[in-house]
Order: sequence, then structure tokens, then C-alpha cells
Amino acid sequence: MTLSNIVWAQQVSAATSLPDQRMKSRLASIIADAMDSPSSSIPQATQGNAGQAKATYRFYANDRVNGSSLNHGFGLETAQRCLDQDSVLVVQDTTTLNFTGLHGIAELGPIDSGNLARGLHLHSAIGLTLQAKVIGILDQQCWVRPQPQPKQSKKKQTQDKESSKWINGLENARAVLYEAAGGLAVPRLIHLMDREGDAYEVMMAVEDCGDSAIIRSAQNRLIDNPLAKAHDAVRNQPVLGQVSIEVKRKKDIPQREALVQVRSMAATLEPNLQQYPHAWSMKWNLVEVWEPESPAAVEPLHWLLWTREPATTADEALEVVRKYTCRWPIEEIHLVLKSGCKVEDLRLQSWGRLEKALRVNASVAARIVMLRDLARETPQTPALQVLAKDEVDALVSRFGKGKAIPAADLSIAQAVLWLSLIHISEPTRPY
Repeated sequence: MTLSNIVWAQQVSAATSLPDQRMKSRLASIIADAMDSPSSSIPQATQGNAGQAKATYRFYANDRVNGSSLNHGFGLETAQRCLDQDSVLVVQDTTTLNFTGLHGIAELGPIDSGNLARGLHLHSAIGLTLQAKVIGILDQQCWVRPQPQPKQSKKKQTQDKESSKWINGLENARAVLYEAAGGLAVPRLIHLMDREGDAYEVMMAVEDCGDSAIIRSAQNRLIDNPLAKAHDAVRNQPVLGQVSIEVKRKKDIPQREALVQVRSMAATLEPNLQQYPHAWSMKWNLVEVWEPESPAAVEPLHWLLWTREPATTADEALEVVRKYTCRWPIEEIHLVLKSGCKVEDLRLQSWGRLEKALRVNASVAARIVMLRDLARETPQTPALQVLAKDEVDALVSRFGKGKAIPAADLSIAQAVLWLSLIHISEPTRPY
């Protein structure tokens, strides 16, 4: 185990409510093993130590440990590191995990249109800085879709859950941040959601708690405007400015730059009182990002963003666009969870054991993305801004001899390099 991973694992363990200190120590060991060897199976991650591997399996099987406690512990440790930020982006998204081969877990549900593949859905809420740097996972929800009934559409059956996950993510992230803060001030929170989060009750929840948000619009909502519908009304506004946006690679379409026009307007949303009898009218801003000309055979970029951020001027509207583009790290965390941590290869044969392992691996994936991006994008960032002082002191003590590198001057790039040297130099013990 690397020194850095042990310290971080101990911090998570300290924040997690477990029955006794022995279990806390075991959790710290499991997290550090997973961080050191994220793509390895449990026996491989414990470096062939049969006793340690058995202890990991026993931890996951222990009924006194539950997924909710682990979720809260990881979230609380992340929340504690959010408190030094003036503002935090709380980004939510869902990924699907395929566990078709786990026949012993009856709770798994359908994940494809033909109801042949089985697995679960993982909905994450992560904390980011305003510069899109990963802080960590604040909350995660694991759930399954039921088998569709003949007389009821699949969309109808899952509608309530599909909207409630966004509200639960918002409320759970807020709760853990306020718990971490105690009586201190909580950072200003800006919730980022894609089109799935465009539900009237989600927007009401944001307004009710007093936070800000940027939600990609899927519904052409009724507004108090002569043009009646929001999407039509915003296109009728003057162009505030143009900006080049990086569009991520999709299937056979390579990554590209899109030159887009930006418009915005203030709008009063009028609720459908038959669908939402207790709803109220709300004032939000709507920002449109539209690519008038796109490459041949490429769908033009078009975003419509509901927001409670200021969006009157060109600079304000462009800042809303910039903040929305900060949501990409959550997709990278889910990708690392699948391809880097190989979570879909887990063969734990019960829902409870699988859920606990998912909690561990998801937070490991978030920390991997955090360290990777910092070392790549801002290599001279002081390591003390990311790692605990104990972690930095341990690295300098081991590798800094004769180099006269004070702990305060250690960069994140150098720290990540040293961490990799520790991992490479540690021999793998035979099973």
C-alpha cells in the first residue's frame, strides 16, 4: 500500500459509522488496496495474501456493515474537503452496470430494452470546484428497474424513480455538506444536471432549498410570454456572443470544436396544475447554445440550459455555458469505474456485498480522476492543496532526501510520480 492511499483511506474510515474500530481498520485497508490496484480482483489487490483477501470478503458479507453507512462515510469525507471552496458544483448523472452473470442476485433488474441483460443503475452526485477539479463523491444511489407489467409501459413504471433520484441526490448532497460544516458556512452550491433532470418537481426542489442550478432543458415549457413556449421565445432573443466549445468524442465522431451562438432570457415558468397541483410559478433564466453550422453528417450542438445563475449579459451567459461544460468529469469517473476498476467483473453473490464493493470502487475511481487531472492539467499545483499534510510529509521523507524540497513546495505532479514509484517498487507476494 502506498503511504498516500493509506492516509486517505484512514480519513474515509474515520468519517464512516461502523460498529467498532476493528472494522474501521479493515475498511481503511480495503480502500487502500483498491486504490493501489484498482483493476485487480480482491485476491490480486491484497497481493496474494489469502488471509487479507478472506478478511475483505468477510467485511463485505458482514450484516453489521451496510451500504448506506459506507455511502455516508465517503460523502462526509468529500464534504469536509469541499468546505474550503467558496462555491461547489454538485454534478449528478446515472450509469448502468451490467451484472448479467451474477445469477445468484435476485434483486438485479433489466437494463436493456429486450429485458435480457440484468444489472443495476448507479446515480452519483459528485463535488467539483468551479474549475471542474474533482473533489469526490457526495452521494450515490443504487437501484433497479422492475420488470414491466403488460398493462403498464416501462416509462410509466419508472417515471417516479427517474425524477426522484435527482431530488434525492440534491437533498443527500446538501445534508452531508451541512453535517460536515457543523455551524460553519457551507459553500454556495450550483447543481448541474443533464436533460433527465429537467422535471418541474426537481426545479421546485432547487428553488425551495435556495441553491443555484444549471439544468439542460428537455421540455419546451409553458412560460408567461407572448410566444408561450420557452424554446421558441429564447430563439427570438438577440445573440449575446459567440464561443468555441469542445465537443467530446461520440462513437464514430471524433472530438471537435463547435462555434456556437449564445442567447438568453428571463422567464416565468407556469406549472401544469393538473400534473403538479401544489406547484407554483418560478422565475428562471434560459440560456441557448446553438451551432448554426456544423460539419457534414454531424448533428449541430444545441443546448438549452435552465439556470438560477445570472445570465443577462454576454459574459454571464457564457459563464453559465462554461459551468455546464464542467459536468464531464462525472462521465469520466463512471468510465474509470467500469474500465479502470473493472467493477462489472465483481463476482460477489449477494446484493448487499455487491453494493458495498461498488461504494468503495466508485470513490476510488473519483480519486483516480482527481489525481490524474491535477497532475496533467496543473502540474505545479501544490500537493498540499490536494493531499493531507501527513501524506505530503511521508512522501518528502521517503523521496526528498538530499533534494531540499520543503513540503510546501512539493507539486502534485512530483507527488503523483513518487506515488507511482512506491507502487512499482513494491513486490507482489505469491498467493
